[in-house]
Amino acid sequence: MNSSVTINGIRSFRRIALAFGLLVLLPCVLSLINITFAHHWKIHFFPAAIFLAAVCFGPAGGLAAGITGSLYSAILLGNPYLLIGNALLGLMTGVFFRKTGKVIPSVGLAFACQLPWLVVTDFYFVGLPAVYIAKLTIVLFLGNLLWALLIHPAVGPVKKYLC
Repeated sequence: MNSSVTINGIRSFRRIALAFGLLVLLPCVLSLINITFAHHWKIHFFPAAIFLAAVCFGPAGGLAAGITGSLYSAILLGNPYLLIGNALLGLMTGVFFRKTGKVIPSVGLAFACQLPWLVVTDFYFVGLPAVYIAKLTIVLFLGNLLWALLIHPAVGPVKKYLC
């Protein structure tokens, strides 16, 4: 057997294993980290992993990271709709990034696609008040914008390393 083929195969497998581990494990770990500020609102860290996965691995990567990143919150809050909403956020971020190549607009457009799901499920199925949902929307928008701004400069090096 050609040794260069074997070595390249091992390197390729390691890169794929590392990428998959980061795609699944990073969102799970980051879902455990939150910063609480005024009136018990939280900035979540797992959207950063969702956006990175969507940028590096496309819509399927964003979808997988969205599901794994929100699994802990969905179980803790008893809200399975979080899984679908964050899966949608990751999927659409990947779709828009493939079309535009820009992180910030892609995240904004993906959030616009996620928003109807969030409003309908939180109001009709979870029973949250409209005022709370409006405030939640603002907090989530600002959090997503923050992560998009922070991820934007890192996209090139991360994609080069992982992809």
